[in-house]
Amino acid sequence: MERSGNYLRRAAGLALSGRFRVEPNPLVGCLLVRGGRVVGQGYHAFWGGPHAEIAALEEAGGRARGATAYVTLEPCGHKGKTPPCAEALARAGVAEVVYAAKDPNPETAGLGPARLKQAGIRVRRKRAPALVRAILEAYLSHLDSKRPWVIAKWAMTLDGRIASRSGDSRWITADKTRRWVHRHFRGRVDAILVGAGTIRADDPALTNRSGRGHQPLRVVVCGRRPLPPRAQVLRDGKPTLLAVPEHLRVSQKLESVVCGRSGRVDLVRLLRKLHARGMRRILVEGGGDILGGLFDRRCVDQVLVFLAPSIVGGVTAVAPVGGRGQARMEEAYRLDPVGHRTLGPDQVVEGHVRYGTASPAGQPPVSRRSPGAGRS
Repeated sequence: MERSGNYLRRAAGLALSGRFRVEPNPLVGCLLVRGGRVVGQGYHAFWGGPHAEIAALEEAGGRARGATAYVTLEPCGHKGKTPPCAEALARAGVAEVVYAAKDPNPETAGLGPARLKQAGIRVRRKRAPALVRAILEAYLSHLDSKRPWVIAKWAMTLDGRIASRSGDSRWITADKTRRWVHRHFRGRVDAILVGAGTIRADDPALTNRSGRGHQPLRVVVCGRRPLPPRAQVLRDGKPTLLAVPEHLRVSQKLESVVCGRSGRVDLVRLLRKLHARGMRRILVEGGGDILGGLFDRRCVDQVLVFLAPSIVGGVTAVAPVGGRGQARMEEAYRLDPVGHRTLGPDQVVEGHVRYGTASPAGQPPVSRRSPGAGRS
């Protein structure tokens, strides 16, 4: 019979299947074992979706009764976007729960194990294998950030251009790639954020057209000029929020939030305001000034880049990331871990952004004392 540490390592391997889809929630895997046999397994597959324990219980069905659940993170005992996993395990009649890591969020820590014990279920904590500690790194680092998890997304040609010298950008990637983005990201984020320049250049709808998930809030960063009155985001009636500096006049029909002055929006302040509205996961689709500003302030957590097999050329063609940037290659922001996939003719690169230990200007060092979002 396998030891509990081996089952937990297997659960951690399952958890990795949700990488780049669940953040800022933690990667979690679960095995249900009865009589030395795995009768159910699952992982947290995407943000807002069923937790690992629920997926494992669904696979096991009635075989879960009397089983031992091996979970990489303590089962949640609170209701977020999904019901408490501890209650689901108790209802299924599991005999024992073994978990590897405590939930560091003080708002939720310990609630799940306490509820399980109250239900008469044996609960043990097993020292977390190295792999479990590694997969929780992104969750731990973001827990107290007080802003949404920021996914920077762009599509570019092989020579690193998001638009030609004339400004044309439709379409860089194939239909299959764009459908994939809608299905896996636009329907599973709280908001899509762009700059006013993107609206003026492309007039995008910024909607989820996959038929899955929900319609995210559209957030448009405006500087010194209001948006064109015929822009789609102003006419289609779907929720739109304008982020504006002081004194910029906007239509009374539009919701706006003031977070800047002198014709510029403070992006850090905007992210904090979005967090206060309950936004936990946002997709930033450009333009270069917005993406560059977020990278300069070290506010990008995850990158999603689509590389098309084309070359547009031109010294004035548009690059994806502006801002101040880094002076030396050794200072370049790195992605770790990195994921690769192929979608039709296009290549996709995903990863978490590594900034090092220093805090950006105006940003305090990360502290984990106050509560964050927790599992939802």
